[in-house]
Amino acid sequence: MPDSPIHFCTVTPDGPRFPLGAAGSILDSALAEGVAVPFSCKRGECGSCRAQVLEGGFERIAAPSEAAYQVADDELLMCQCRATSDLSLRFAHWRSPARPAARYGAKIVALDAMAPSVTRLVIEVQSAQRFQCEPGQHAQLLLDNGERRSFSIANLPVQTGDANLLEFHIRRIPGGAFTDHGLAQLRPGDLLELDGPYGACTWQAPSDAVEHLVLLATGTGFAGISAILTTALAGAAFRTVHLYWGVGRAEDCYASDLLDKLQDAHASFHWTPVVSAARAPSTEAVQARGQRHVQEAALAADHDWQRTMVYACGNPAMVRGARDVLKAAGLPKDRFQSEAFLPAAQAEQGKAPYIVRHPWEKVGAAFSLDGILDARRRSMEALPQIAALMVPGMTTGEAIAIADNHLRAMGAAYNWHPTYVRFGPDTQCTSRQPVDRHRKLRADDLFTIDLGPVWDGYEGDYGDTFVMGDDPDHRRCTQAARHIFERTRLAWAQGLSGSALYDLADGLAREHGCSLVRETAGHRVSDFPHALYGKHRLAEADFMPGDGIWVLEVQVRDLERPIGAFFEDVLLRAAGDRARHPVGAALLAAPHSP
Repeated sequence: MPDSPIHFCTVTPDGPRFPLGAAGSILDSALAEGVAVPFSCKRGECGSCRAQVLEGGFERIAAPSEAAYQVADDELLMCQCRATSDLSLRFAHWRSPARPAARYGAKIVALDAMAPSVTRLVIEVQSAQRFQCEPGQHAQLLLDNGERRSFSIANLPVQTGDANLLEFHIRRIPGGAFTDHGLAQLRPGDLLELDGPYGACTWQAPSDAVEHLVLLATGTGFAGISAILTTALAGAAFRTVHLYWGVGRAEDCYASDLLDKLQDAHASFHWTPVVSAARAPSTEAVQARGQRHVQEAALAADHDWQRTMVYACGNPAMVRGARDVLKAAGLPKDRFQSEAFLPAAQAEQGKAPYIVRHPWEKVGAAFSLDGILDARRRSMEALPQIAALMVPGMTTGEAIAIADNHLRAMGAAYNWHPTYVRFGPDTQCTSRQPVDRHRKLRADDLFTIDLGPVWDGYEGDYGDTFVMGDDPDHRRCTQAARHIFERTRLAWAQGLSGSALYDLADGLAREHGCSLVRETAGHRVSDFPHALYGKHRLAEADFMPGDGIWVLEVQVRDLERPIGAFFEDVLLRAAGDRARHPVGAALLAAPHSP
């Protein structure tokens, strides 16, 4: 009997090609070959592994369950299907991880002033192999005291022919330990160390639906846009390319001569300085219109946002503001790529590269705590809004559909785990236990909502319990879950291991007349999907968990009645966290109803 043909799967546009096994799912084949693909639950419920089928045939391994994620006609779930021919797949919601960063020695080649407060630093990477990076990525310079500073790579070595020369634009921050002091001590010939490349805000070849490119930069955020700009112009892939550069004063546009030459050489390219200083020259067209922000200038130009790709690099306020107003103007959400940079003092609490201290805490090259904080904030905003939509008489299945629709409307393209809603007795169930999807919410009920959306590439896991009516046991259980979470979180900040946290929580639960559900044991979060780096449980960690990448889950069951409660949030140690954290003394003392 002839052997069955070996089928292959190709991930487009520039992803890997791997063989497909005959027995398992497409996802199983990818993981067996070490291919990075998005996935999470592996049960066909979360939608993380959905892919668009460009070519080829496939079949389902089993019939979909009632809780199955609904895919479009041209999509499949990799975990639920096997191939019947060669396949070509595309992930509309995910890009494969960037090339892993590495440590390099480097020598300073040049230091010169580009503007009164901006220095151009050119270094040569000391490596026999070519330093490879994507347009838009950045590197970290390692300082003598062990600190790091992140700077965008303003050039693309393969374009200039100088394989290992990297150019950085460094703005002086008054009082800055490096930019105002350390940088002044450096001389050509000095040796440095750097890590890189990092960053996921990188050049993407446009699809047929995209005709225009808009670049937004503030200050030395221009460096992060520079290589993307030259790549776009070299490829002539866009009908129009427009750069808006926000600066405090006109003279801060330190690359104006270069940009003027590019504008003369390329009919498709135009650039606009957006000057924000009060005494900016009145001859500035943008200034005359009273605009002080790059996104305002871009909006005033009336671009065809439905057919535009946007890259934004600079201060976080600009990035957030531009994303919101341009999406409202019609820009598709998957065509906004961004990189936000903070001064070092702020970056330590947000954008600083995450230092992996344990094998269970691996993250992607693009990971930042700022991304986790933003995803958390958006999930925290979504949860009470969804809770307010829960009304007596609706079924669990209807509630889940309402929650998912609301998340989509808020901008979450998919979930890393299914949305869990549990009414009444089902509040005792763990995420792995089936619930009655036809159970109806009562007027005097309690219910739990566990959200797992992905916001702009980061997982925002957040959950809580809500009470309808005045049942004292419902309120006691709900308060117990939150109180145990807060007590346990504070103990973590004092140095407890993950396993010790759950031992502590177990004892606290009994003080509230409840038992702790040990099967609900905490988990990782990260840049999506953390499953690529490991699906470890917090309760099994024999070390002190790191900041911002673990979710502490607390689920309790009442010792007498068939009810339970649930609360979860990211473990955070950053300064000011308690003010941001919703579980505090005031909240614990107050009723919590939708």
